[in-house]
Amino acid sequence: MFGARPLAVARPGETTFHTVRFGGRQRSFLLHLPPRPRRTTPLLLAFHGYQANANVMEETTGLDAVADRHGWAVAYLNGTGGVHYFDLAWNAITCCGAAPDEAVDDVGFARAVADSLAARGLTDRRRVYATGFSNGGMLALRLACQPEAFVAGVADVAGAMPDTVCQGRTAVPVLLIRGANDGELRADHRDHQRRNRNAYAVSFAGALRYWSRRNGCATEPRRDSSATLVEIFAIECPAGRDVRELVVAGQAHAWPGGRRPFILAPRPAPDVDASERILDFFEREARAAAR
Repeated sequence: MFGARPLAVARPGETTFHTVRFGGRQRSFLLHLPPRPRRTTPLLLAFHGYQANANVMEETTGLDAVADRHGWAVAYLNGTGGVHYFDLAWNAITCCGAAPDEAVDDVGFARAVADSLAARGLTDRRRVYATGFSNGGMLALRLACQPEAFVAGVADVAGAMPDTVCQGRTAVPVLLIRGANDGELRADHRDHQRRNRNAYAVSFAGALRYWSRRNGCATEPRRDSSATLVEIFAIECPAGRDVRELVVAGQAHAWPGGRRPFILAPRPAPDVDASERILDFFEREARAAAR
């Protein structure tokens, strides 16, 4: 595709555009490497929301700057559909666009990107994490639901959990972030409830219960509150397997602490930096698991 470059040209501190042939399609992604890579650099797979693209995800989340401070690489993947990288979507089973109808293998695409970066020595294959916004957050959770999960942790921002049977048995740390005023999520949850009625697919509370059971945590969560945030967290989880939900006060359907993709989009809450909290969460869980 126009502007695509081989992975060999990727350099620390830069963002480059790449393509890979997968599933009979030409797929693409942006790769941002930190200025000072670690000896084994962790990789964050970042999935944009419905009708957006990798550039929007990079520009609205502020993940580049946060990843640079932590020494992480970020791969911003592009979904399918649309024209010239607009109006793209992910196959999260019940959402969104034509991707589920066409059975697009987005899980395999994400795995292929992680494998190719590790094969080039750019990232650590054992430290692959996933995050996403809305439809992209759903896909991040779907990665952890695979029979053989290849991610070490997931963070879902403003995405309902995919309405599908979770086939995997791997316990991974899970962070759920949503806005207290996100009306779009309420509509999503009602829609999912009309479909398969899976207990963990109809709400963030259901997702919290599901992953708490899956990770071997206690059944009743606790909560802490402040003026800007409610934090709901499972207790007695095994080391490195925490499950947490952050409910951001005043937040609509947007990436907390980020930028609006267009002038009429919901305004992100300025007092909670979702990008910083996501990488902090993953690094804390990795240290706990290594003890």
